[in-house]
Amino acid sequence: MVEKKKNPIAEQSRQWLIKSLLELMNEKNYADITVTEIAERALLSRRTFYRLFNSKEQVLQQYFLEICDEYIASFQKDKLYMLEQIVEAFFIFWEKRIDFLLMLQRNHMFYYLLEELNEMLPAIHDIVRGNQNLYGSALEKKIALLASAGALWNILAEWIQTENRPSPKEISEMMIQAFVSNS
Repeated sequence: MVEKKKNPIAEQSRQWLIKSLLELMNEKNYADITVTEIAERALLSRRTFYRLFNSKEQVLQQYFLEICDEYIASFQKDKLYMLEQIVEAFFIFWEKRIDFLLMLQRNHMFYYLLEELNEMLPAIHDIVRGNQNLYGSALEKKIALLASAGALWNILAEWIQTENRPSPKEISEMMIQAFVSNS
């Protein structure tokens, strides 16, 4: 199968539109942002916007996918990670993006990123845990992944709001201790 080459000009325009939307979200509510504003901020036309995206939601979704891809890439393939390392890596990754996460919370959109992350869970699991056949069925695997992602995500939501937040290592140690205490 021949892989279609990406148009570098279109890719640059996509990135400008994403950047414009993120800048606007720092200035005002997401619901109040228009496609025209996004295009104008990127110094592009509405026509170019609609050539690349169907909606402002799709712009944000593209950025979410890029973040999820970065998260997956942060793990080395063929390395088996201990739970403590996975949890700490999760918080290290998001610590670098706290401003973005806080912006999502201000715009009541924090859960959108979780939805994208949930879609990526199987790929993340396969990279981090390899093919260890830890689960009896696909459903059991899905439930386990959703449960752990839900716990991580809820702790992340609280952690980014904490004024003197613990380091990624400290919060991961607290989380692991909580799991051990409740076992």
